Order: sequence, then C-alpha cells, then structure tokens
Amino acid sequence: MPITIELYIILILISLIILRAYIREHRSLNRDFIFAGVALVVIDVFELISVFFPFSFSFFMHALLVSVEIILWIYLPFVCLRLIIWSFLGQKYLSNDLVRNLMFFPLIITSFLSVISLFNNLLFKLNLFGEAVPGEYYYIVEIFVLLYTFAGLCICLYCLLYEENPSSKFKLLTAAFFVTLLGCIQYKVGFFSNTIYIVAATLSVLFLYVTSQENQIFIDPLTGLNNRNRFRMYLSSVLNNYAKVNMYLTYVDIDDFKQINDEKGHIVGDVALRVVAESMLDLSRKYNYFTARLGGDEFAIISSHTRESDIDLMISDIKEILQQKNRKSLPEVSLNLSFGTTNLNQSGKSLTEIIRMADNNMYEQKRANKQKHDALRESVQ
Repeated sequence: MPITIELYIILILISLIILRAYIREHRSLNRDFIFAGVALVVIDVFELISVFFPFSFSFFMHALLVSVEIILWIYLPFVCLRLIIWSFLGQKYLSNDLVRNLMFFPLIITSFLSVISLFNNLLFKLNLFGEAVPGEYYYIVEIFVLLYTFAGLCICLYCLLYEENPSSKFKLLTAAFFVTLLGCIQYKVGFFSNTIYIVAATLSVLFLYVTSQENQIFIDPLTGLNNRNRFRMYLSSVLNNYAKVNMYLTYVDIDDFKQINDEKGHIVGDVALRVVAESMLDLSRKYNYFTARLGGDEFAIISSHTRESDIDLMISDIKEILQQKNRKSLPEVSLNLSFGTTNLNQSGKSLTEIIRMADNNMYEQKRANKQKHDALRESVQ
C-alpha cells in the first residue's frame, strides 16, 4: 500500500512538472497534449483518494470515481489518436466532420455507459470488498481501445509508405511503437489493474515533451517550418546519402517584402510570412518535399521529381494556393514569390556552392519579375 501511494505521488509530480514546463516554454500550445497530462493527473489523484478513503467510507463516492476514471481511460487513446493525426496528417483532418464524428463516437458511448453503470453495472460494479470489477458490457471499452490503437497504427504505417525524409520516418516509427505499446498494455492489463498503463502513459508524455523541446531547436517559431539549422542538416544528409539525380533545391523569396513591412507594419509582415508558410505546408504531402524558413522572407524546398517539368507544376500549385490564402487572410497585400531551382546532382560542388547556385537563380527570377512589373506599370501610365 505505501509503495502504491508513493508511486502515484511521483507520477502526479512528474505530470505536473511536465505540464508547467510545457505551458511556460511554448507559445503555441497543443491542447490535446495538455488534456492528456491533466487526464493522467486526475486518474492518479482518484487512485490516491480511493486509497485514503476506503470503500466503507462511501460506496457512491467510489462508484463515481470509477465512472469518471473509465471515461478518462478511453479518453487517453482518443487523445493519442488526435495527436497522431495532428502530427502527421495535419489540422485539416481533425476539422473534418466525418473524422471528428468517428473519433468522438467511442468516447461518447463509453461516457454514457459509464454514467449509467452507476445504477445498473453495465461497465463495472463494486464487489463486497469495494473493488471495481468488470461489468457485463465492459468488453465494449476494450473494443474501443483496440479501435483507437489500430487507427493510430494504420495512420503511422500509411504515412511511412510515402515518407522519404529519414528524420520523419524515425518520428513515424517512434509514434507507431508508442501507440502500439500503450494500446497493447491498455488492452492486456485492463482498467481494473491499470498501474502499469498509467506509468507507461506518463513516460510517454515525458517522451513527447522531450521531443517537443528538441523540435524547438529546429523549428522556426513564427511559421512552424523547419529552420536554417535543420535545413542544412537535411540538405547535408541528402547530398551524402541519396541518389541525387532527381533531387532539387528550390529557393523561395517574397517579392517586395521590405515594402510590405515598411508600408503595412511588421505585424502584417509576420502574417504574410505565415500565409506563405501555410501555402507550402499544404502541398508538402502532395509533393512529399522538405521545406524550411531560412530567415527573413527566404524559404527553401528540397524535393524529388522524375521529370524536371514537375518542378514547374509544383511551383504553379504553390502560387495558386498562395493566391487563395492571400485573398482570404491578407486581402490588403498582394503576395508574389520568386523561385530559383538547382539540381542537387552537382559533382564536385560543396553544400555552400549548391546553396549559392539556387540563391543566384532565385535572384535572377526576382530581377526578371521586377523588370516585368516596372514595364507593366510604365505601360499603364
């Protein structure tokens, strides 16, 4: 008994420390991550209450605690699936009505049955010793746990099939491992002997927090894209490990960005940067490319194409998406981009030289765009 009390106290402290650090250090908070941490804390607290206040103290209080814990028990794989979708498929899938309804269905059904079980023992009942034991329909909860786990694993494996970035592949494999491990433990151990699962879930939250801290080193805080450090690391790995015949580096620059900052202010400039970043992110799954913000108004894309003409198609799609987002999010400013591309299959060229080639090609197009714009303005006058 004392060991159980000490264990739950340690788990509560670990969860609270992680939550406090995450909230203090992250501008953009992931609510699912926070809710998962809070759910673990609540479960631990309820387990402590059950120890300090034995069954003889209050039958209904114990039943109520078990009812809430079962809801949180199914909520944890639910939020795990949400985190996987958000991480690897994007926010737009979480906003899809069909996806959202399918995800919430097991949670709602379990919550309803758990509340009803206070009166008719559907999911659980308390035996003569005050211990919670499975009810007649507890197997429904086990099925829902397996469904959430299977869905999360399938998403990881699906994304893994189309992912070429070694870093992203490692993330997908790690996510697949953790979702499978937690799902198997949750199913095998079961709600009524849940200490092992709570320990594993707490350690998983700790791992996610450490990973998010590592990502802060390589993620641009304004746009959410990879930053210059990760770009150079990824480009170096491509040059060293890939067959580079079909690999291309594209530099991207916002036309007249300084003018936007000077005339509209830096807040509008920041919005412009985010709109451009979102436009490139929206197509990253379609073209399976790596994208980064290098600083200021400069971005980079590393992509693979079987035909060189496919690069023009990719650039055209980025421009089209940008126009749509520009009209919706920033109608007072006209956003245009310049692109410069070079093949990475450059024998005898260093990383710095290849970057300079793409940069020079981009500035050539930028000058051409400016000359075209000036000529058009003169003809109008």
